[in-house]
Amino acid sequence: MLDELTSVQISEWEAYDRIDPIGTWRDDFRMAFMSSLVTNLVISVHGKKNAKHTNVMDFMPKWDDSGVKEVKKQSAEDIKKALMEIANAQNKKEDRKKANLSRPPANLKTKK
Repeated sequence: MLDELTSVQISEWEAYDRIDPIGTWRDDFRMAFMSSLVTNLVISVHGKKNAKHTNVMDFMPKWDDSGVKEVKKQSAEDIKKALMEIANAQNKKEDRKKANLSRPPANLKTKK
């Protein structure tokens, strides 16, 4: 296609795209609009009484670096600690499950 267009035509298309974007921005906006619409419907039906509704721009991706917060890097020790906490919580859950299986159900009473 670039072989068929002159540099003037390419410049005109670039200028037009600045005025009325073609492609990804418009697609992102359409998807953001639908996401906002669905979210607001769910909030209206299932949300609290005065819940704040969303805005289309809440769902638009931000492709530049503006507003991006610096993410603190985790050390290997921090990651290990977090994973150990998850594993310990899972082990406690499994232990409670095993303890409940080893005793008879509370609704069954033995006759004497």
